[in-house]
Amino acid sequence: MALSRETYNYRDGRVGIAIDSSPEYGSPAIWPSVGEYPIYDPYLYYAMSNDTVRNDAFRAALLPACPGRRVLDIGTGENVHWALEAARQGAQSVVALEAMPRSHAVATKRLAQAPEREKVDLRYGVSFDHDLDPRADVCVAELIGSFASSEGMLAAMADAHARLLNPGAVVVPAACDTLVAPVSLRDLFPAGLAFSSDALPYLRQIFDFNGGPFDLRLTVVNPDPGCVLSSGGVVEQLRFDRAEPLDATTEVELRIERAGRVDGLLCWIRLDAGPGADTTIDSLLDKTNWTPAYLPLFDESLDVCEGDVVTVSFERRTSPDGVHPDYLVDATLTRSLGVVSGSFVSCYRGRSFGTAAVYRELFSS
Repeated sequence: MALSRETYNYRDGRVGIAIDSSPEYGSPAIWPSVGEYPIYDPYLYYAMSNDTVRNDAFRAALLPACPGRRVLDIGTGENVHWALEAARQGAQSVVALEAMPRSHAVATKRLAQAPEREKVDLRYGVSFDHDLDPRADVCVAELIGSFASSEGMLAAMADAHARLLNPGAVVVPAACDTLVAPVSLRDLFPAGLAFSSDALPYLRQIFDFNGGPFDLRLTVVNPDPGCVLSSGGVVEQLRFDRAEPLDATTEVELRIERAGRVDGLLCWIRLDAGPGADTTIDSLLDKTNWTPAYLPLFDESLDVCEGDVVTVSFERRTSPDGVHPDYLVDATLTRSLGVVSGSFVSCYRGRSFGTAAVYRELFSS
């Protein structure tokens, strides 16, 4: 690990960014959460296209539902991946939607060369801006992020069920949970907190999209599943064959199972692609491009013992764009030494910067 500082310049000033310029392959690495932002590039699409765990599950759930049916692919991407697979599998027709200009342009060229092009209607824009007549019988939407809801899946599905899908339509994925457990980020990175150097371009693009730096969501690539100190508590339990509430609050009690230290929560997903998929996908246990997220709670790592309890209130609240959620977390750690409380607000966009110690370590003015 070799720590250095890079500079991000913006209209109101500049900030230093802690970077690990020589990350060790396979070791844990800090990245921003990228999936909810319009910054997809060939590297990210390559990672998705070559995620065999993810693709095998989606394929097993989607393809048997396609023959003779109308399919809607929301967020088809530059590879038009599921739209083309659905067409090859005998779908009657496919409408594929892509909202990012570069991705749509690449998808248009790729589709023009595909034998299945006559079956696929590629459209530019978000699903909220399109109508379907007739409606679709099957929908595939890869709008799942580090949290089950973070890429706007709930808003997209509520709108799709109301306007774009027939009653009883098959939706892939079928369901997704978000789980949380206590962890110490500093113990995962004993040499110091820093972003992977590979993450720097995406970090800059997210700040540009936001109009400046803010406390963006952090993810941890390659965490050891043994780093969490309790079993996972489910804070989101979402099904996509119906409209779910955009806003909700869940409380869970996490009992510490072994001695260690805690400064926040590791958050990960457990996804059910649907009937036909052999197993659920667990982003903490499985090798997939979905990466667990980290939410800070305490400015210092606190010692805990077996039997101590972390009580978590997890609120999902729709952000001002009406699609992507913000998350508000309040936690109470009860241990023999006393009770300690912590909280954090994780926003899709915002102006809060340096509200938790981990951000003050990762960024400097």
